[in-house]
Amino acid sequence: MRSRLFSVCAVALLLACGCGSPTSTNNASSGSGDTATKKLRIAVIPKGASHEFWKSVEAGARRAEAEFNDVEVTWKGPLSEADLNDQISMIENFVADGYDGICVAPLDADALRKPLDGAMKAGIQVLIFDSALTNSEGTVSYVATNNYHGGQMAGEELARLLDGKGEVVLMRYALSSESTEQREQGFLDALKKHPEIKIIFDDYAGAGEDRAIALGEQILFNHGDAVDGIFCPNESTAAGMLTALRRDPRGLAGKVKLVGFDAGAKLIDGLEKGDLHATILQDPVKMGYESVKLMRDKLQGREVPPRMETGELLATTENCRDPEVRKLLEPEASK
Repeated sequence: MRSRLFSVCAVALLLACGCGSPTSTNNASSGSGDTATKKLRIAVIPKGASHEFWKSVEAGARRAEAEFNDVEVTWKGPLSEADLNDQISMIENFVADGYDGICVAPLDADALRKPLDGAMKAGIQVLIFDSALTNSEGTVSYVATNNYHGGQMAGEELARLLDGKGEVVLMRYALSSESTEQREQGFLDALKKHPEIKIIFDDYAGAGEDRAIALGEQILFNHGDAVDGIFCPNESTAAGMLTALRRDPRGLAGKVKLVGFDAGAKLIDGLEKGDLHATILQDPVKMGYESVKLMRDKLQGREVPPRMETGELLATTENCRDPEVRKLLEPEASK
């Protein structure tokens, strides 16, 4: 009897001291474990993978991923900026994989609307960077350069280089690329203030530096002796035209005033040698960082601005070695 009473008391003592403890400990461990291990999965989809600009955007996205340990960034983009279907497929695959958020630089301002609507209907947050959609309804935010203002800066600089007169080429990038269309319009509007500057060629090169080289050589063959200045609204068009000018047997490189947009090894070399007279710089590292940061804020329930501008800067042959300019000319080196 005494033995049975002792056993009952022992069991009661164990229940009183320890029964609830393992359960609460497990719950706490599970809860903190979920907080520590569950990360917000954010897909970042650029227009392409080859341009140095996009590599710098990735550097900014990776910087945000390293800073916020509750974020996991997947970076994936088409090999070529002509691969619209690839970009659409990537969006659909990230939706199927149940990502929390998608940040995308649309290759086409209209064609991306349907797949992104599908993403939002599936409960995935969508943020746009670099190049806008025609209709941004329902998206988290738009992170980009003020492209129209950048185009105006390019036009004003080319007019200055030409002393307000001359014959000019506009080598456009691609149809439905909202960012470059804004740059091109800003450029044209700036030149309206200079009636003695005339546009003698205005057409699209399309995506890819090779196509820009081919069009550049054609332009110079047909108009070379008459061309005083050229504007190219992105890295591939500017690098392609620079190559065409350097190949021209008349020695047009440096004589024809060339203004570009963006940076890259060829464009930096052009600035330093005086074959590229100016280029408008963006801040791609900031663009990538802020896109991931704002997406994280939205997913965590914080209010985010509908638009964030990342700035633009005029780089010239004269200022290209200044430290602040160099940070944007070589953004990966400054990360």
